[in-house]
Amino acid sequence: MKKKLIFFFFLMISMPALSQSFDFESRYKYARILSSKNPDSSEIVLNHIIEAAQKENQPKYLAKAYYLKSYNSYLRSDAKSSLNFAEKALHIADQNDYAIGKALAYRMQGTQYAKLGLLKEASQSLNNAISEVAEDHTDEGHELKGMIYNSFLIFLNTEEYGKKEYYSTHAIQEFQKIKNATRRNELLVSAYTNIGYILSEVKKFDQSKSYFRKALALVGNENYYLKSSILHDIGYSFSEQDKPDSAVSYFRKALKIAEAYGFNEKKIEITKNLEKAYEKLNDAGNSQKYKLKHLELKDSVAYNQKMAVNETLSAKEKNFDQKLNDSYTISKGLIVVCIALVGLLAIISFLIIRIRKKHKEKVSEIYIKGITPVSYEEDPQESAEDKTNGNNSSSAVKISPEAEENILAGLKIFEENLHFNSKNITHYNLATKLNVNTKYLSAVIRKHKNFNFNQYINYLRINYIVDQLKNDPEYRKYKINHLAEITGYSSHSAFSLEFKKIVGMHPSAFIKALKDI
Repeated sequence: MKKKLIFFFFLMISMPALSQSFDFESRYKYARILSSKNPDSSEIVLNHIIEAAQKENQPKYLAKAYYLKSYNSYLRSDAKSSLNFAEKALHIADQNDYAIGKALAYRMQGTQYAKLGLLKEASQSLNNAISEVAEDHTDEGHELKGMIYNSFLIFLNTEEYGKKEYYSTHAIQEFQKIKNATRRNELLVSAYTNIGYILSEVKKFDQSKSYFRKALALVGNENYYLKSSILHDIGYSFSEQDKPDSAVSYFRKALKIAEAYGFNEKKIEITKNLEKAYEKLNDAGNSQKYKLKHLELKDSVAYNQKMAVNETLSAKEKNFDQKLNDSYTISKGLIVVCIALVGLLAIISFLIIRIRKKHKEKVSEIYIKGITPVSYEEDPQESAEDKTNGNNSSSAVKISPEAEENILAGLKIFEENLHFNSKNITHYNLATKLNVNTKYLSAVIRKHKNFNFNQYINYLRINYIVDQLKNDPEYRKYKINHLAEITGYSSHSAFSLEFKKIVGMHPSAFIKALKDI
């Protein structure tokens, strides 16, 4: 007992000392590794870094953490957050005259601008990034210069092969100067696959193949983002060689990884190319499937991108007005640009208002009347079970009134206790809980609820979460993946798909409109 007390006392007095030994460098490297595996996991580590950096006055790691949060948002196609975090990183780095931090922020800013089509702003930010580290010959300097050169490739088109070759080869040269072999090889993967893709665009397939081989030889099994990128680029190469079968195979492998880890930006690119590949194979069904998937993905990020463009242009306009006020002469060219910006802002504002109005009307109706149940659909799985049990359909099942009442009473308890939100609920499990067979359960649900089993569970779940969002403002603060978890869905996408099917809009759009009512 005495020894235990001494140990406990020692532990208590040593804890403050241990808490001060926060290893910023190793935590940052770990968060960076996680970004290519699972951006959500990376965010947890970054939040700890930010908290510790603020407490211990470490502005360099604070700037780098915000830069990495910007990168994670970019991978998830959250343009607004990406630019906001990049701006935070730039502000902190500028206040502390931290060149690496400024270059990282400018690089992320330029990359996101390029994706939004703001090419002039993208070029300016990336050139600012290069100027910050031009004379930095450390490993970190070479790494950053290579990454910036890679970012220039985003807004160059196929006809600009000379510029693409220039930036991609310079990226490789910078990465090859890094002394740390592990980090050097990690970065060379993206550089090799970039130049492989560029060579495929100009039909230099033998050369591109050698670079793809180099990339695959260096990429780790757990570097999911880069692996998805390489597989996609190899698929693109096969597509350019008129080998759609091989292209589809690689695109599907790339998409599987991108879907598993939420790389939305990559998913948009892959689904577009899958649509084209299936079109070459004259597979209209799959071509249409991936066309719809591509449009759905683009639609899911379109609002965020419009808002990001709107904010960027608004900020640019304010800065522009300040310069105009300070200037004695106004050229005709500047006036034309201002008019164009105002027109663009008006169009974007009109579209946003129109979408919001439509959503608000729909949500107002749901707020008053509730959601409208979907009509009954035959479930192939239930039909197969009925045939196995010797029944043609659930409507042909004969149930005694007593048995029917017992099942309805069981379903009432099931609904009142919110058991439909359990992840483990299945047709068979519920039937077992109610001590009936599945065909009786299907028949009663069909007769009294006008649903098949899956429709019944999905309706209960979505109706429940809609009620919670309506009546409890706290629920509107939750992330979509947390709402999916609450209602027993296995993934963010499965929840969003069912929500949109039943309610008529994406959950994030519903929450936004609900807040405005």
